Amino acid sequence: MGSLGTLARLDSLKALARNLNPSTILHVLPKLGRAGKWLLIVLFLLNIRSWPLVWHFRIFRPAIRLRLYHKWLNFIGLFRSKAFRLRVEDQWLDSIAPVGAHPFNMFVPYRTWASFDDSDFNGHLSNSSYAKILDGARFKAAVEMFPMFFRSGGWMALAATHYHFIKEIPMLSSYEIRTSIAAWDQKWLYIISKFVRKPDGKKSKKAITSPSPSVSPANEVLSTNGVPLRTPGAEEISTNGTPYTNGSATLDTEKALKAVAAGLTASSQEPDGSILHTIVISQLCYKIGRITVPPAVVLGVNGFTGTSGYSLSSPHAEWTEAKKVMSKPIGGSPRKLKQFLTGGWRDVPECERWWETALGEEVEKQRLRNLGLIEGLRKGMENSRTL
Repeated sequence: MGSLGTLARLDSLKALARNLNPSTILHVLPKLGRAGKWLLIVLFLLNIRSWPLVWHFRIFRPAIRLRLYHKWLNFIGLFRSKAFRLRVEDQWLDSIAPVGAHPFNMFVPYRTWASFDDSDFNGHLSNSSYAKILDGARFKAAVEMFPMFFRSGGWMALAATHYHFIKEIPMLSSYEIRTSIAAWDQKWLYIISKFVRKPDGKKSKKAITSPSPSVSPANEVLSTNGVPLRTPGAEEISTNGTPYTNGSATLDTEKALKAVAAGLTASSQEPDGSILHTIVISQLCYKIGRITVPPAVVLGVNGFTGTSGYSLSSPHAEWTEAKKVMSKPIGGSPRKLKQFLTGGWRDVPECERWWETALGEEVEKQRLRNLGLIEGLRKGMENSRTL
């Protein structure tokens, strides 16, 4: 009976929507009275996050902030020497790069809340809103993780997104999206975004210890042949946005997604006690124009390393090599960086490829473990085309 009542209410709403048109609204407004007009204003304000251009502002806010600060640096250096301006700019660029960060340990938080316009009639965040909200979280993570790549005119293409809904997020509650790198191969970068929320009441005081984000035994079911960390040759990089397909069409993609979630997240709670509500795997690639840039190269020029103990104040040796390409005070430039990313890296002998040395063998092992899980999911979705 409950479902029949819901359907009846939906039919009534549809009929009301069909009868609404500009002339009807203009005819009704004068008859609403003071209370009715205030009700409309409140309703309009409650949906402010869905106003025109608000989504664009929320998405591009991190980039706008950086651009404005860069303009400010140029302004305060107008009456200083060129050497001073270059040095200040170089120091600022270094400060926004994740120098010394481990590629699998860095995560970027995005805090928001389940507003009225993002929620459904069941009183929780609508499944249709996850993609819209995730755009902002992914963009913020990309700006903070790969600032040097965007400095060279790069952009990131989204090829696929896979959702695993675990627990609903109540309407009007605050939550956080934590985005981190899950794996990569010669072309694709896979990032994992976790929708988490602080538990209510006394549970919020309890924190648990979660194992490191290594792969669970589910990996044994979905393991694939690992792709070596070696930067691919020109013949191995596709400029086509279509993933390569192979494998059996009988792979159960729903089980694959659950296995990925189980393998990459060892618990339904975060180390700080936050409750995990949804896991999202996004498949992207780095582009400059139509040229695909290998993820390992991008990670290298942004200062990532697999060795602990390094930071901006005490950088690893490979960061010095990256600076030679892009730092203006020592002869680098955005133009040279772009040339390096769009193919110049191929001219570096394999034994001297500092970006591979920076990541190291431990990162390679974890990358292969994580990639084994995610490749099973990707191939399962691709094989579903034949069903």
